[in-house]
Parts: sequence; structure tokens; C-alpha cells
Amino acid sequence: MSPLWVSALVWLVSLEPGDAATWIGALANIATVILAAVASAVGFRVYKIESGRDARAEQDRRERAEDERRSQATRVSAWYGFGDSGLGGPAFGGRVLNASELPIYDVIVSFFKGDFAIPSAPWRMVTLRVVPPTHREVFVDPQQEDRTRFANSVLKHLDVEVAFRDAAGRYWRRDRHGFLEERPGPT
Repeated sequence: MSPLWVSALVWLVSLEPGDAATWIGALANIATVILAAVASAVGFRVYKIESGRDARAEQDRRERAEDERRSQATRVSAWYGFGDSGLGGPAFGGRVLNASELPIYDVIVSFFKGDFAIPSAPWRMVTLRVVPPTHREVFVDPQQEDRTRFANSVLKHLDVEVAFRDAAGRYWRRDRHGFLEERPGPT
């Protein structure tokens, strides 16, 4: 044994029994405080991980609910193009596609003249009570009543938007740019 260890052993033996118990208790208390600090740090880290996981799960739940709420409306589209007017020949007009599994109601197809980028009031609006679910477009003629007043060449440059109520009673609008938005009520 080295002289340092011998002197430490002699010192330890020379301590009174109450002193050794006090030292051992103090060391145990220090170890308890250190372990409690480590446990609280680990617990805080676990809490942060779990709360982050819960926040992500809540965000995913909200996104799924939003996707479900919008599911029918996202399957409805409208555009302007060439089609069969049903009045004896082809014509330019709106085409509405309801590719969902349920009908849409109170459909308003609005036609706009002029520049695509400049907001303007609709030139003509056609209302349909219901558009059934289908894989074929429904042709909407903007000049139903007065076919002879407008030449097809004038009607080649119209834009179209559609507003409707889905089967759950929510109102939607797909604007001329194709963006879908929920409306508070009938437009």
C-alpha cells in the first residue's frame, strides 16, 4: 500500500462512528440530488418529445378533418370551352364537372368578359338546381335565351367560375383562377 492510502485509512479509522455516518448520509444526499436532477432533465426531455408528438398528431387530425370537409368540393371543377349546346350544334360555354360521389346543389355558373387578371362583375350567370355526380361534364350555355344576339367569336374569350352547395350544406366557390374557397352562405 502506498503511504497516501495508509494515511487515509488511518484517518478514516480515527473518525468517531457518528462522524462516519454523517459523512455517508451527506454523500447519499448529494447522490440523491444529482440523480433527481438527472431524472428531471430526462423527464423534461421526454415531456418535450411527447408534447411535440401530440402537437403533430393534433395537426394531422385537423388536416384530415379539413381534407374530409373539403373532399366533395375539391372534386368539382368548371372551365370555359367548346361543347354541344343541345340546341342544334356546337357552341362555346361553361363546362361543369362533378366528379364526386354526391350531387351538388344551387350551382351558379358565372361568365366574365374582359381581362383575366382584372376583377370584374359577371357578364352572365346561369343557375342550375342540381348537378349529379358524373364522369362527364355538364355544358352550360351562357346565351340560352338569346342565342342569336352573340356570335361565337365574341364568346371565345370568356372566363367561368362556379359557386355551389355541397351535400353537407356548405357553400363553395371555385373562382376563374381555379382556386377553391368556402363561403359563409349563398353567393
